[in-house]
Amino acid sequence: MNSEWIWRRQRRALGYDEELRRGNVPLSNASNMSAGRLYRILDFYRVVQIFEKKELFFAHPSLWDDPYEQRVQHQSSHALFAQCWCRLGISDAMWRIYSPNHMGVRISTTTKRLDNAVRASAKNLGYGWVSQEVEYISQLELNLRARKIAAGLEKEFNLADAVKVLFLKREAFAHEAEWRATIYCPDEDRSKPSNGVGIKINPHELIDSILLDPRAPQELVDAFTYYFKHKLKFKGRVERSVLYRSPRRIEVVDR
Repeated sequence: MNSEWIWRRQRRALGYDEELRRGNVPLSNASNMSAGRLYRILDFYRVVQIFEKKELFFAHPSLWDDPYEQRVQHQSSHALFAQCWCRLGISDAMWRIYSPNHMGVRISTTTKRLDNAVRASAKNLGYGWVSQEVEYISQLELNLRARKIAAGLEKEFNLADAVKVLFLKREAFAHEAEWRATIYCPDEDRSKPSNGVGIKINPHELIDSILLDPRAPQELVDAFTYYFKHKLKFKGRVERSVLYRSPRRIEVVDR
């Protein structure tokens, strides 16, 4: 899949200019991103933080549970941060995993909105930026491809190749149906590793709807809806998921 890296620094060191002249660097992946829907289920207070701070947090992979997220370590590992979105709008598993207390909030956007929201800030900061679908493969295949990537980096380091491992996951995580957004921060100090970086965005342009946990009590739904609509001035749709709403029963008449 095409991907877009935006550079302001280290272009010459990474051979970017030469690759651009050769036509090997894709300039846009907008055509592949225009129709995709994305979702994240977060705690209520984290969604509120996005609106109040006008910021998206990109975490370092060392914070994640899956040890294979750090399968390949290289000279820029400390400077890569990512954020995970789900391509599935309806998922019992995702509600149960990310909203165990029934107080989760699902925000929705599109791949194009996400790209537009982050791109300007990333460019102004001199950060690299790429987002694409995660590929789920067997553990054996992941090990083989990780070793191949590592071997290539040992011969000649290339950031575009180094980041590829962040878009590979084991099949055990396929239920996540993940779309991953990744940031490269060239100014990060390797001696002082960071847990993450914040990217300024306009949340009202990024988020187009909000869905509340289908198990949330009505009192909580009313309180959250009021806060989003009246305190945060969110203009989009806010409602409870109907995932667990009982359907009309079909009665079978005895004959």
